[in-house]
Amino acid sequence: MKKIKNIIGSAVMAAALGCSSMMTSCTDFLTIYPTNSTILENYWKSAEDVNSMLAACYKNMIDDNTVKRMMIWGELRADNMITRTSASTDLRYIVEANLLETNDYFQWNKFYQTINYCNMLLKYAPDVVNQDPDFMTGDLDIVMGEAYALRALCHFYLVRSFRDIPLSYEALDADEQLKPEYPQVDPLVALDSIMSDLQRASTLVMRSGGFTGRTMVTTSAQTTKVYDFNTCRITRNAVNAMMADVSLWRAAFTQYKDNSDTPSAQAIEFYNDAVTYCDEVINAMHAAIDEAKEKYSITVNDMGPGTDNPYYLTANEGVNRNSMISPAYNAIFGATGAVVIGGRSLPTDEVIFKLVYDGSTNANGAVKDFYGYNKTSGSFMVPGKSAIVGDLYKSSDIRRYSFTSYPISGSGDDKAEYTIAKYATKSSTLNGGANADCWYGDIKCPADWIIYRKTDVMLMKALALASRSEAADDLAKSFELVQAVNRRSIIEKRDSLLPEEYTTQASMKALVFDERLRELTYEGKRWYDLVQKALCERTTKNVLDLVIKKLDSNAGAVQSKMASINSLFCPIHEDELKLNPALKQNPAFEKSSSIERN
Repeated sequence: MKKIKNIIGSAVMAAALGCSSMMTSCTDFLTIYPTNSTILENYWKSAEDVNSMLAACYKNMIDDNTVKRMMIWGELRADNMITRTSASTDLRYIVEANLLETNDYFQWNKFYQTINYCNMLLKYAPDVVNQDPDFMTGDLDIVMGEAYALRALCHFYLVRSFRDIPLSYEALDADEQLKPEYPQVDPLVALDSIMSDLQRASTLVMRSGGFTGRTMVTTSAQTTKVYDFNTCRITRNAVNAMMADVSLWRAAFTQYKDNSDTPSAQAIEFYNDAVTYCDEVINAMHAAIDEAKEKYSITVNDMGPGTDNPYYLTANEGVNRNSMISPAYNAIFGATGAVVIGGRSLPTDEVIFKLVYDGSTNANGAVKDFYGYNKTSGSFMVPGKSAIVGDLYKSSDIRRYSFTSYPISGSGDDKAEYTIAKYATKSSTLNGGANADCWYGDIKCPADWIIYRKTDVMLMKALALASRSEAADDLAKSFELVQAVNRRSIIEKRDSLLPEEYTTQASMKALVFDERLRELTYEGKRWYDLVQKALCERTTKNVLDLVIKKLDSNAGAVQSKMASINSLFCPIHEDELKLNPALKQNPAFEKSSSIERN
């Protein structure tokens, strides 16, 4: 047997993904065996075998091919992003709504490969309990929970991107392809199945804060990152965040299916579920902070929240008009990671689940290639004509300067083209000056990719509240959540949100979508938000009105190509159609001639 060494590639990744007080050894976590049938008889004998396959699941998630698709499927087609002229034809075609089934960015094999690794774990890991006395039932439960959750997450990305997808629940000996007989299912069927996986996971995964380990590593930017294992692996908060997200999509697809302007009883039930799951996350995070404050005798000021910050969001201290640099967003997206007091990592990090990189053997090539490592590199940039800079952000909103950077052409917000700076670690040089092009100092990008964080969950709850009813109490609670997110980034009170301007359901929902764009832009969320909005409205018109603002030309052609709800989802790649005779192409991209199948 030949072992495939160093699949994770560094000790910090092994620690972040593989070690805990529940797992007895990390020594072999970097070793992954091939998953073909010729060696299965010699595999699945020990805890190390189980941990190695779990590492393979996470490794596939941090792979550039996976994260690039998270960016493209969840962001590129939206109103907040365009491509540079140097970008590949495949990327430029996507922005122009010229979606071809030959475009390699519509290949989904990496997600199904991760799903198959999860299926392998779920099938074979239980046998190891009887073979390795050091691998206990409690250890198995945690691994099984993470496998259910990662499988659900991959299916969730696929259903949001392609709509009608095959569900894969059988472990294949060869993981290169999906079994041909797997048919596509209706999105509501897929979401029901995804929720079932998450409900199983919620009873098995480690409670949030349960992982005791953390590690520190010096990145290529000569700064220190702190990895808290509770954000690098799936915990209960991550599962609840996913269930809240899935619930919102169940409500959206239900409302679209009902063809109704108002949500049905079933859709309202899904919105209620979303509120419940969001509360589980928010309450757990607050309880962890309160416990840490008491245990370590930490004052409120040490932790950031004050009387005007009931959601314990990391504060932007010391910000002024001359230095629009955000300590809060540096902590979330930069190198500092979890807050450390007295040498101990405390549960003040707003991140719930992220994919981690050390900037060396595990550089984030997706961020480096697409967002760039200086002001002129990268395939994506901010369109000057969009609302992302000029209309959406107030001039005193620190996110305007922390998330976008030095304009490289034009003058004025309506003409300038801004680079994407959200994942920078040297924010003191971002907004102007000779050093404004400095992101990480070199191409070894250590930026972590965040899947869920606290303000995302807060805004999901705000959307669910505003969507389920016109009740004044729901709208007021929704506004309170949005205001809390908005307030920490506004440095002048005159630019604060005013509750009297958002007293209707329509105005409140619009505010939530705007705030999600302000807060979560470039995190792979915006296009999914717009699709969800279009499903509830049962039209692409309002989405199109936003998207065409960023286009210099071809606006008419884009409007024609995106006229149907089907066109908001991706085409299925021709290779998949050839492989699987049970697949049907998205009707918006059907060709007059049939695909020659294998």
